[in-house]
Amino acid sequence: MILQIDAGNTRIKWRIIDAGTTIADGHQLTRSFIDGEALRLPIISSLKKAQLCNVAGESVAALLVAQLAAQYNLDLQLAQVSQQVGSVICGYEHPEKLGVDRWMAILAASDGRQAPLIIVDAGSAVTIDMVDDRGRHRGGYIVPGITLMHAALWKGTDRVKVDQQHSDSLSIPGINTEQAVGKGCSFMLVALIERLLASYSADLVITGGDGELLNSQLARPGDYIPDLVLDGLSVEQVCFVSGGSQ
Repeated sequence: MILQIDAGNTRIKWRIIDAGTTIADGHQLTRSFIDGEALRLPIISSLKKAQLCNVAGESVAALLVAQLAAQYNLDLQLAQVSQQVGSVICGYEHPEKLGVDRWMAILAASDGRQAPLIIVDAGSAVTIDMVDDRGRHRGGYIVPGITLMHAALWKGTDRVKVDQQHSDSLSIPGINTEQAVGKGCSFMLVALIERLLASYSADLVITGGDGELLNSQLARPGDYIPDLVLDGLSVEQVCFVSGGSQ
């Protein structure tokens, strides 16, 4: 059995897999973990390995290393970005500068696919990565996510509130300020994704906390995979380093 953890800026997600099948999973706010609430993991004596994709900072990694050592007597293995994994080649000038969560999503989305890809991870920030049909990462884009856009309007405009639930089309204007802000922020991201889809002949793979919402508003929805980053940890030849060496 393998424990896999995706530590993001907003949430920490985890799952335990056995022969490729998820047998337990969960998530909690990253802030609560930093504030002292340990990751709520089950007691499993047969756990053999623990893997981490971390963009939440070194302090979060250190806390996770300590918890895994105490709870399971396991060394936490930290995923790293490398120049190449299998046929997938990193497109960054300095691969180590690419977010490891983006790299895991790229590897998972590319695994077993031959078509060009547009990979969207809609979290606190929205990252978009382009991969050609030979597996070469061509770079990408980073823009604020829905929550960050809302926060910017909240801080910069007196008493602006937000309606993030869009039961109707984004092309139908909001009839109050809350709807107008909520739809406007989502529409900006949908428009960006659709512009890229119109410019490149590629398949769309989308993940992240707001991925399902954005995907539902696209004229041509993509393949929504909620655990794409965790799936990347299972790709063969991923580079890991020992958490104890941090």
